[in-house]
Amino acid sequence: MAAFETQEYRARVASVSQAMQARGIDTLVVLAEAHLCYLTGYEGFSDYVPQAAIVRAGDEDPILILREMDVHCAHPTVYLDPGRVEGYPERYIGTAARSPWEVIGRRATEIAGSGRIGIEPGAKGFSHRDYEQLMAALGGRSVADGTAVVPSVKVKKSPAEIAYMRQAATIVDQAVTAGAARIAVGVRECDVAATIMENLARGTPACGGGPSLPVTMPVTPWAQAPHIKWTDRVYEKGRQTNFEVAAFVHRYACPLSRTVYLGTPPERLRTVHGIVLDGFQAALAAVRPGVTCGDVHRAFAKAFAGRGVRKESRIGYSLGIDWSDLCFSLQDDDATVLEPDYTFHLIIGIWEREDAYVFSEAIRVGAKEGESFTRVPRELFVR
Repeated sequence: MAAFETQEYRARVASVSQAMQARGIDTLVVLAEAHLCYLTGYEGFSDYVPQAAIVRAGDEDPILILREMDVHCAHPTVYLDPGRVEGYPERYIGTAARSPWEVIGRRATEIAGSGRIGIEPGAKGFSHRDYEQLMAALGGRSVADGTAVVPSVKVKKSPAEIAYMRQAATIVDQAVTAGAARIAVGVRECDVAATIMENLARGTPACGGGPSLPVTMPVTPWAQAPHIKWTDRVYEKGRQTNFEVAAFVHRYACPLSRTVYLGTPPERLRTVHGIVLDGFQAALAAVRPGVTCGDVHRAFAKAFAGRGVRKESRIGYSLGIDWSDLCFSLQDDDATVLEPDYTFHLIIGIWEREDAYVFSEAIRVGAKEGESFTRVPRELFVR
């Protein structure tokens, strides 16, 4: 069953069609799997092989092209009539003699006719070799860069999308709380991770959790590493864990980060927590319709800078399907103007040689101010 009403999908397609025409694109070959999900409802995880949605400006529905066996993965969730989900033969897989891009390129050419074709060259997993094969299948014709087309539409979330993110928020609150509570002397890191992953999958009585990314949880002495996972080491006093976790509902993400210390936290860690929290709250207070991403970052910097904690990374990014949805970035030079129902991950991560700390929440731009999706206390967790 599709996650949204047919009329919502068709409204998205119509908006993408308008964005295409504004860029002089008649037919868009959509390659990012998150965009396939956004436009058709496809919730499979199969972007290790070529696949695409083809949108022709003015058409009500796109064509979805998948590997033949993955067509069966589409039917449970896409809103499209079965005739608009096409599969290329399995003989195109695993051989240098043939390429699925031959099928995708041929169909794009048939649909586009003499019209201008756009593609998403920056899509995850779309290699230089894939690009060459698709260009050959398109007959060497010139193509437009359509990377920004779908993001220009999906940046503003609908009430139904917001509802899924709220459900994910309840799940991630539960998961992070349970994970923090599991930390104790003698417990393995992998057991803490398992507690979190179980909660992410089980969800709540009102809503089961969707497929999730592995928990990010660097632990002392590697707490400065932002993206490593867990080991099977046993916890001892003095260990710090930096959790960055997201729950997913219909691939819509709600992330949450907190730091947990086992034992009595050093005074320096408490100081870093206070400075991070001040910066976070200053950034959140700056969020409202009409301000830019740069404005939010500068509000953070005013509260954070000059207090003895180094931070060179940005403080957030747009949020949606599959976590980061690549629509804007919370940094000084991003002039994107925030609007109601834009959503983002506000993350104050300290991953430096001197200090390690992480604190984040998922934020919605409301009618007058920023609103956090999550409810976990804004504190340094001590076990």
